[in-house]
Amino acid sequence: MKKIFLSFFVTLVVSLQSLSAQNPIALHKVWETPEGLNVPESSHYNVFDRFIYVSNVVGKPDAKDSVGYISKLDTKGHFVQKEWFSGLNAPKGIACTATHLYVTDINRVVEIDLKTAKIRKEYRNSKSRSLNDISISPDGRVFVSDSGGNCIFVVSGDSLAVFLESAQLKSMNGILATKDRLFLGSKGNFISIDSATKELRVECENVGYLDGIVQIAGGKFITSNWQGKIQLIESGKGAQLLLDTTPLKINAADLGYIPSKKLLLVPTFYLNTVVAYRLK
Repeated sequence: MKKIFLSFFVTLVVSLQSLSAQNPIALHKVWETPEGLNVPESSHYNVFDRFIYVSNVVGKPDAKDSVGYISKLDTKGHFVQKEWFSGLNAPKGIACTATHLYVTDINRVVEIDLKTAKIRKEYRNSKSRSLNDISISPDGRVFVSDSGGNCIFVVSGDSLAVFLESAQLKSMNGILATKDRLFLGSKGNFISIDSATKELRVECENVGYLDGIVQIAGGKFITSNWQGKIQLIESGKGAQLLLDTTPLKINAADLGYIPSKKLLLVPTFYLNTVVAYRLK
């Protein structure tokens, strides 16, 4: 009953916000996953095989307990395989190439073969504290944020190398790598970093603890604040609230996005679902 009520309330909130002329983008709920997820942290749509991969923390977010797993879903939210890959500790951020899936797992990055569902490599760095989100740039570089430290890492060869270490990088989570810039949340702000010069720039202040970041067009981004806020951030225009489930204590974790369907995928963490919203 609780889940039905929460689902109804969220749908109502989204519908009311859809009527607001203040928001250039509205969210319309399309589907919600069935039972079976266990503390879903990241939802990632793989454009190559057209499946959705979801990381399940299961236990504590920092526990090395080998109970975490990755689920495989179709684009309608149905399970293809509930535990497509298991034996992880507390898996969080996910990013895919055509052949491999990368996932952060506390202090390591695990590379999994998509065809065989077996670990190909592990990447570590002595400076890593609590690796969180992960993103792959168009040129194939794999960038990783660290919520517990002040380093951004990059998978380089067989190692996890420091890309940038700075006192300005604190409380990081969501990260997005584009052609020439990294976008991430740090110290409550939405910032960007030039991939070549490593110059840091604050794009938008006071946006909260950003968990997920997706780019929907040009300078337009949709972000999730872990507490439950989903925002539109547009370069030069600040942040606009699209949805807020914090009063219901429903989290909004690491976002996924299906461009062809304009579907935003929102893991609810402790509610144990992923909710898909169509952007309108």
